[in-house]
Amino acid sequence: MNKQVYYRLIALWVLCEAMLGGVIHGFKVPVSGLVVGSCAIICICLIAWYVPTKGAIIKATIIVAIFKMMLSPQAPPPAYIAVFFQGVAGESLFWNKRYFKLSCILLAVLGLLESGLQRILMLTIVYGNDLWKVINNFINGLTKQKVSANYSLWIGTGYVALHFITGIIIGWWASLLPKRIEKWRSEKNYTIIIEEPTAFSPAVKRKRKRLKTGLLIIWFVLIALYIQSYFKIGTPLLPSHISLKILLRSLIIVMGWIFIIGPLLKKLLHRWLQKKQSQSQQEVQEVLLLLPATQQLIIQTWKQSSVHKGWKRINNWTKMVLVNALESSAFSERKIYILTAPIQSGKTTSLLQWSEKRKDVFGILTPVVNGKRMFMNAHSRQLFLMEAKGGETEVMKIGRFVFSKNNFDIAIQIIRDSIEKEGWLVIDEIGPMELQGEGFSAVLKEVIARRTGKILLVVRDKDNMPEKVQEFFQTGAVTMIKSIGSIE
Repeated sequence: MNKQVYYRLIALWVLCEAMLGGVIHGFKVPVSGLVVGSCAIICICLIAWYVPTKGAIIKATIIVAIFKMMLSPQAPPPAYIAVFFQGVAGESLFWNKRYFKLSCILLAVLGLLESGLQRILMLTIVYGNDLWKVINNFINGLTKQKVSANYSLWIGTGYVALHFITGIIIGWWASLLPKRIEKWRSEKNYTIIIEEPTAFSPAVKRKRKRLKTGLLIIWFVLIALYIQSYFKIGTPLLPSHISLKILLRSLIIVMGWIFIIGPLLKKLLHRWLQKKQSQSQQEVQEVLLLLPATQQLIIQTWKQSSVHKGWKRINNWTKMVLVNALESSAFSERKIYILTAPIQSGKTTSLLQWSEKRKDVFGILTPVVNGKRMFMNAHSRQLFLMEAKGGETEVMKIGRFVFSKNNFDIAIQIIRDSIEKEGWLVIDEIGPMELQGEGFSAVLKEVIARRTGKILLVVRDKDNMPEKVQEFFQTGAVTMIKSIGSIE
């Protein structure tokens, strides 16, 4: 599995749900499910092509739902239903690459039809069949036809047909994307370098204060009036006009959703997603680290496509986003962390415990075993002496310590061999010796020049050592942490 491509596509899907969905919802676009659903389907199709691993789409779906919970906690349960329907359908359909085009079209048609039918179903539940009667009566009144026509059926059919046709177009286009992206890559004019991203900052709406007690009283009064008038208990207190019935019904159902059904379903769903979040902690962290760069990708490509107008701009922007989302050179994926704490504060011990639980940690740790300072291969857990043995001629002296040059060379080679590996590269530790050009100094410069993945440096918190290391090795932006738990 190409993990970086996989996580980038998930990050793109998350932003489609969080950013695009939020913008469309803000402008009250009536076909929001059509737009957001199409983007989600394209992401699923690309995951199926580039990461053809069983369970990859389902895992991505759960991660997207977790981020939807974190970034849009106010999102209603139907929004999650659409996400899970698309994910389950994608996992079921993409079982063989030979049928990739057919699977893309089927996924798009099914996913968008579900969105359209869900909207019609929700309207019927909220407003009842009376809504369709009012629409028919209104249009028949305008046309002054002698024979009444079922216009609501035609409107509903047209709405579903729009989703069906869009599904065929999106599915067909998505099936051609892998080859087209390779062609766009070769043209080079679509590739950009992402600037240093700022922290991911989704738009968060301020919660409005609600007079819940007053609304609850109104809700109960409306229910009582509706029941009394509907079942004609005594003299109906409400007028029998159909428009008023629709309005009251919608208010009762919407308020019932707001106060009871919605919060209950959301609580159950969030509880389940929180359990999944703890189980998928590493994957969630990987996607979280990619979100700032992916957000910058969307913003920068939109700015760069401003030379075009209208549809040409959207077309050019789409090409740039897709090419760069799958192009490793576009992203500055390197993230440097400096773990800093006082001497003998348990830095190496916490690293030993952290790295033991993971399979993606490489580099060198320096534990003390039976009073002797040792090197440890962070991945294989192999131990060898740091300090020189008696009679050893090739040594390095720093203060009162005498280190084995031969074993230092072995440790350096372990670090060098880990530069291209995915995951974490740990160097424990960087200090005065490196600032004098010895120890891990040369290999650290090589790491900073070549590595695109995550780097974790251990630096003691004394004499402004972290700042000196940052300046001496020209690390650029770093994240200072006091405990290893800060990055888990």
